[in-house]
Amino acid sequence: MTDGIDLEEVVFGSQKFRDTLEASRKLTVRNEFATIQWHEDPPAIDWNVALLYASAITSARSERAQSAILRIATACMFASDAEAAHRAAATALLERSGNHIAVELAEARDRVPPDAWLKLPAALQMEVVRSRIDHSVSLSDGRILPVNPFQGKFWDAVGSNDWLSVSAPTSAGKSKIIREHFLEFTRNNDSFTLVYLVPTRALIEEVSRDLRAEAPAEVGVFTMPWDPDLAESTRSILVVTQERLHLTLELMPDLTVDLLFVDEAQSLAGDARGVLLQQAIERTVRRSPKAQVLFASPLSSNPELLIEDAASGRRSSYFVSETVTVNQNLIWVESAYRKRQRRSVSLISNGNRHQLGEIELAQRAINIPMRIALVAHALAGNTPGNVIYVNTANDAEKVAKAVYEQISSTGAPDAEIDDLRDLIKTAVHSKYLLADVLERRVAFHYGNMPLVVRSEIERLFGEGKIHYLVCTSTLLEGVNLPCRTIFMRNPQKGVGHPLSDGDFWNLAGRAGRWGKEFEGNVVCIDTDDDTIWPNLPVARKRSPIIRAVNTGLVETSGLLSFIRSSDEVHSDSTAEGLFAYLASRRLEGDPISELLTRVPLESERDEIEAAIERSTTESALSVDLLTRHTGISSISMERLLTSFRESGRTPAELELPLPEDPDARPRFQEAFVRIGATMTDVFGTPQSGEDRRKWQLANLVVNWMKGMPLARLIEQRITFSNVAVAKAIRDVMRDIESIARFHAPKYLACYSDLLAHYADELGLEPTDRPDYAMMLELGVSRASEVVLMSMGLSRTATVTIAEHIGVDSWSTAEAVTWLAGQNFDGLGVPVLIQKEIATVLETAERRRRDA
Repeated sequence: MTDGIDLEEVVFGSQKFRDTLEASRKLTVRNEFATIQWHEDPPAIDWNVALLYASAITSARSERAQSAILRIATACMFASDAEAAHRAAATALLERSGNHIAVELAEARDRVPPDAWLKLPAALQMEVVRSRIDHSVSLSDGRILPVNPFQGKFWDAVGSNDWLSVSAPTSAGKSKIIREHFLEFTRNNDSFTLVYLVPTRALIEEVSRDLRAEAPAEVGVFTMPWDPDLAESTRSILVVTQERLHLTLELMPDLTVDLLFVDEAQSLAGDARGVLLQQAIERTVRRSPKAQVLFASPLSSNPELLIEDAASGRRSSYFVSETVTVNQNLIWVESAYRKRQRRSVSLISNGNRHQLGEIELAQRAINIPMRIALVAHALAGNTPGNVIYVNTANDAEKVAKAVYEQISSTGAPDAEIDDLRDLIKTAVHSKYLLADVLERRVAFHYGNMPLVVRSEIERLFGEGKIHYLVCTSTLLEGVNLPCRTIFMRNPQKGVGHPLSDGDFWNLAGRAGRWGKEFEGNVVCIDTDDDTIWPNLPVARKRSPIIRAVNTGLVETSGLLSFIRSSDEVHSDSTAEGLFAYLASRRLEGDPISELLTRVPLESERDEIEAAIERSTTESALSVDLLTRHTGISSISMERLLTSFRESGRTPAELELPLPEDPDARPRFQEAFVRIGATMTDVFGTPQSGEDRRKWQLANLVVNWMKGMPLARLIEQRITFSNVAVAKAIRDVMRDIESIARFHAPKYLACYSDLLAHYADELGLEPTDRPDYAMMLELGVSRASEVVLMSMGLSRTATVTIAEHIGVDSWSTAEAVTWLAGQNFDGLGVPVLIQKEIATVLETAERRRRDA
């Protein structure tokens, strides 16, 4: 039998091979966790037989074959009884599988000597050479790029398709090969606009930083539509979320796109933001029908769904890759019968459970945070690379403190951790728990934290200086936090919503990132409690991509409820966003009849279509106004406009102020009250007849736009709200992200446009209107500060030095000159802020030198 598939069946049909593979799994787990008290030693492995079996399936591309080869090769390189020749053969296996980076890691960790494969027989050496040639691509700048099988297949497919959708495991190297494609595009084209669409603001900084470091000097990497250099650039890469892409298309009506890449494309399922993502993609393609459109998603079963919208005549393709670059060990930790301080440890493989032994906890676990911390520390000790997944920011702080209590000493102090602690106390609050737990190399991480703090935590964790990192669902949104082990108990995505299979395995893929570790560990705690593990994982699964648009049309209750209660303020943003999306498509000339065929009942289909018809034909608002404000329906807009008309007040009396105006707070509060009565309840509802929440938010957004530092905003909340420090810190950071940077820009920009429409109805001259969306999302109001943020400075850094800036507006070159000439030590600027400024200056100097 010479056929690869037949050989694979023969090999996996062998009981001896299956036993050898299981022994390899146990051996690697034993190397990972020395504290497990094993029931029995893993069986000895005949490495000649193991390597022979693995060699027979190197031509197979299935996930199980690739995983098995990697398992055996890794176990061999770590086995004390493996000889040098065995380890050399293991490196050859990895080379033949296209996993050259794992070989480099083994060499760096002294598991094998450099070029160990050169000691193999000549025939095997030739196979390695041939594999290296096969697993490489030639770049236009003359470099040869080593790739794995997924990356090589992507490179071939992206060169011959206009639309391409790919799905591969989290650690398959998607980000690397996509970045190389972007860079290759810049080298081969004179004029272009490329869009790298990410699901969260947290990813904007990471992706843009990597592209700025590698892109040619004359290529501009932009992260916001307000960057003053964007309009003048003819060679541009935009790294944006769907919200910022929509704003860019509005502010630059002549902008066309040559390449659109949608990262984490499974985000199309994400309720209101999933609808907005769909709309942003469609608007981009409508304006740029010749753009190349690429989608990437992890472990999806149906990537072909994403190329359904490709126009006739556009070359399109998709593929699912089963490339395995890193294995994960799935481990269950459960209570041990009548042993309060011990836990049973099992390894799960191919749906089968293998009990390994027990661990001993340092003490009894009297609450859940302590239980998680005790298990994590019992397995990992004081070693680096440990992530603990929790469901809320409050949980993150509690678990981090519990881990901190388990660690007695972490050796000598670290200057970089001390610098981060100093920044946290200055920029957030002197009593923020994060500064305390960092003392013992523990941190927590959630999406609402300031960017400069999050980025430094990620860097220090990646370098092994932070040993334990307690995270929320930012890990599911593509944030690159390579780790060795992920611990979780009762994992959810949003309170009360257990992780789906797709989300679980996407999260698991963060353990053992390629080039950082040989494998990762996924530790599930209390798996004997069915109430917290309704979807207990036993084997890796691929999940279907689902569009939020399609879901809302199949399950019509939310959409119909919105339509039937058109006189009421609605709290279902997903239903309103879907209605607005359908109306926008109709207004922009795209048919919606095919979409509506997904509605199960004809009567409901007719009702929805009639409501869309009324909203698009009977509204007095312009098409431009109706389509500009994504996620807000014409129904809500008409209610607000009616409120203006019936108020008996002039547009000048209703207009939004500048944040520095003396009456800014009461006027923004009034705007929130009016919006709350006509459009949405996201700014709070009156309690016991009082509406203090809108005053609180008006105060927040005014001070945020004025550039007030986060620490002062938190101190205000503590002073006036009578809440505990920890809760005040979390609440302010949540309100900044959810209200000031998301909901307020969305609704206040619409308020301002509708007020202009009202003034036009009265025959009044339009007045200059500030860009509230810009001021709210960025948290600054001066053009000079916008330039600093467009260069890559965080808001924290920008507002720290803002009081020393004597001009309201300058060019990027003028900003660089000013930054380079400051004595930031003398100004008392924290060390980490100075490092951030230095990085921006270094990037600017490199690009000036290379231009």
